[in-house]
Amino acid sequence: MKAPRIAFVGRHNGGKTTLLTTVLPLLVANGIRVGYVKHAHAGFEIDTPKKDSYRARRAGVLQTIVLGGGKVAVVDDGRPESELTLDAALARYGRDDLDLIVVEGFKAEPMPKIEVARAALSTELLCLNDRNLVATVTDFEVSPAVPHFGLDDAGPVAAFIAGRIGR
Repeated sequence: MKAPRIAFVGRHNGGKTTLLTTVLPLLVANGIRVGYVKHAHAGFEIDTPKKDSYRARRAGVLQTIVLGGGKVAVVDDGRPESELTLDAALARYGRDDLDLIVVEGFKAEPMPKIEVARAALSTELLCLNDRNLVATVTDFEVSPAVPHFGLDDAGPVAAFIAGRIGR
């Protein structure tokens, strides 16, 4: 079964991760098996110098898999010509036993979205006219005809998401 997805979208430094770090534990505490995917616009590095896997990657290998302590990390290099799409990444690396996939970013993808916005950055919503916008989380009044939550409403946001997936 393909797990439903919901994306948290908004401007850089708009509060998405801050909100998610309080919403995700509530979803998990509700017995929901959650996967998380984050879009990193500027790329990222999970390996550190002096680690064997880092040194192997610098030697030119295309894929590094690190196993241990019940964890698996996959670093797949050598795709500068095209970044994997969200669907392709989930097809390749996603688990089959998840109840929900929470996505941070990927605002152009056609999936249900919760937009997070702070007035200090902008009171203009990025996804105001997106038919996939299902809720907003802001510290200012908004007019879309979707549920609205405040920035500190992690519990109600988690309950809203749980309700959407029938939990």
